[in-house]
Amino acid sequence: MPSLNDLYCTPSDIYDLYGTEGGQLRVDDHNLATGQTVVVRATANAAATSIPVMGLRYPLLAGEVLEFDGGGMPAVVEVVLSATAKVGDTSLTVNPLSASVFAAAQAFGSGVNLALAQRLLKGCQYGTAKVQDYCLSRYNDSDLMANARLNGSVNRWATAIGARWVGRRRGQSAPEGVEAEAEEALSDLKEVRTGMMSVGGIATRTSGWPFLSNVTVDPRFDYAKLRVEQPLSELTPTQYGQYIDWNSVCWLEW
Repeated sequence: MPSLNDLYCTPSDIYDLYGTEGGQLRVDDHNLATGQTVVVRATANAAATSIPVMGLRYPLLAGEVLEFDGGGMPAVVEVVLSATAKVGDTSLTVNPLSASVFAAAQAFGSGVNLALAQRLLKGCQYGTAKVQDYCLSRYNDSDLMANARLNGSVNRWATAIGARWVGRRRGQSAPEGVEAEAEEALSDLKEVRTGMMSVGGIATRTSGWPFLSNVTVDPRFDYAKLRVEQPLSELTPTQYGQYIDWNSVCWLEW
């Protein structure tokens, strides 16, 4: 099984695509969810993009919504995580705050559903494999990975296909928006495979046009007399070995 570093998308990508629907994925947790109380260490002012907190006991996925109150706050403040927080982290990276979050304020995080986490990872593996099925005939895996790391089309395709797999894995259809994203991704991938569409920012294994070779007849050879005039031919390296007329080579050496 490929590791997370080898995948074109991450579990948080799939979770983010589901948006509010992602919260419904926790319904079937069978008591496997790891809830925790998140406590603020120091006041975070309005418009801030980070909140100092006590060390986390469990990870929190990007896109998770926390509702902070207490600590003398006049009203509940809804906070959305913009990046995944790992175990032991003492700061949350969030979308700009709509209001200040006071020290000692608390929020309850639903935590990570362990069964869901495994499904999200498998969805990433499935999405990556499907993109590779369509693209590896024309592109190198390292180049596809580079595009995915920049949140390019490769990341979007793998995320959409993986997200649909996660929805169907639960025995029901994925949300309509996810289904549409996956269908669009597969349509794009079919065009990539046939050469009607290219992956932006990366080069193909070989040139995107026919290889043309100019040849001459060389009577010095007794076998393959047709010889390629390399200075006048296509010089782009190919992904297959060139034919070598070993019979003529051996004949000349003899």
